[in-house]
Amino acid sequence: MPTDDPEHPHVGRPQRAFGGPGRNGLGMTRGHRRGVADDVFASSADRPGVADWAWRAGWTRVEATGPRYGVAQELVRSAPARRIDADHRPRDVIAGSAGDLDLLAFDIAVRARTGAIPEWAVTAVPLPDGAPAVRVSPARLWSHGGQELTQAATGDDALDRRWRILGDDDRVAQLAGDPALQQALLATDDGDDIWTAAGHVAALRPDGHRPQLLEHHARLLAVVHRALTRYAG
Repeated sequence: MPTDDPEHPHVGRPQRAFGGPGRNGLGMTRGHRRGVADDVFASSADRPGVADWAWRAGWTRVEATGPRYGVAQELVRSAPARRIDADHRPRDVIAGSAGDLDLLAFDIAVRARTGAIPEWAVTAVPLPDGAPAVRVSPARLWSHGGQELTQAATGDDALDRRWRILGDDDRVAQLAGDPALQQALLATDDGDDIWTAAGHVAALRPDGHRPQLLEHHARLLAVVHRALTRYAG
């Protein structure tokens, strides 16, 4: 019988609406006995590990009153992910350098009854002046947003099967054919969505941040930033 009771387990609403994820992140709750599904869907986020990594790397925490926190808020609003709404906020925002790049990193979290739950990890770097708007999205994933952008062929069938490179002007075709960018994309696991917004180019991946993901994003964004610099202006 149909019901509008948000506590009903079969009402078809998000899990967090009737209890939220468990202590490990995405596991089942509300009396569920721990099983295989909990291990499959458990979060890999590592807040203590990220804090220690950031301290060792000389990164600093970004206060909610600062301009860089405003950048994080705009990246949350523009993020190419489904189900992001007004309940989502930047969380654990940090900033620092990797090589010659100035990076910003944070989780996109939603508040549930069990606390703030990180649902995506974002790392961003300032966009080169005059760079085109781009979106680089795994072809195996359902694409959210980007309808106003045009896909550019890379000239590499293997890459086109794995990635979509989209943009709003002719320079994106040049970007799509950039050998260094192609090599970097083919070397990944197709797990990141890359987009430009708020004067930054950013990478997004489901779940919260962890040190290995921060390092992966820093390497990937360095390649993307260099490619965008070549075709800026």
